[in-house]
Amino acid sequence: MRTFIAVEIPQELRDRLSAVAGELAAGLAEQSAASVLRWTAQSNYHLTLRFLGDTTPVQREAIGKILERTTADHSPFSLTLEGLGAFPNWRKMRVLWVGMIGEIQRLTDLQREVETGVQACGFAVERQGFHPHATLAYVNKDAQSGLIAQAGRFLAAQQKLAQGLGQWQVSELTLMRSELRPTGSVYTVLERFGLAG
Repeated sequence: MRTFIAVEIPQELRDRLSAVAGELAAGLAEQSAASVLRWTAQSNYHLTLRFLGDTTPVQREAIGKILERTTADHSPFSLTLEGLGAFPNWRKMRVLWVGMIGEIQRLTDLQREVETGVQACGFAVERQGFHPHATLAYVNKDAQSGLIAQAGRFLAAQQKLAQGLGQWQVSELTLMRSELRPTGSVYTVLERFGLAG
């Protein structure tokens, strides 16, 4: 079973992210670059703390215990959706995202503890640095580099659409299941862990 550890984004803010995605998609269509991106389903917007991949029942039980201990030491904190960005950059974009501001240090501290915990369960060190974001879209594998760069230039100029999208209180972590289907990934909550510190 493929799993990951996440912070869920409230429905009201997912609605706003979806509205931003809709405006960006319409703009790309006007630029004849609509084919570049594959948009994330609104129900799938979230903040990934750690992707785990295939996990056994024994590993999931161990992860659950670690998350119980970790969340017991942390109290709720606030985050705000703010700003558009791309991985690795706008010219060679592979992922389009909305960033986060707010109590980022508290989020980073929590993520670091989660990372230490999953490594103790035998998972490899996460090579990519932690950059809190919600993924809006992925670049299609067959998209041409020139069209990707064109789309990137357009999207980079649309920052005003992703300003002040809303704040929420992070009060729990979730262990999520990820199922790969022909229509896209489907995420299901396996367990919730409230921040209680």
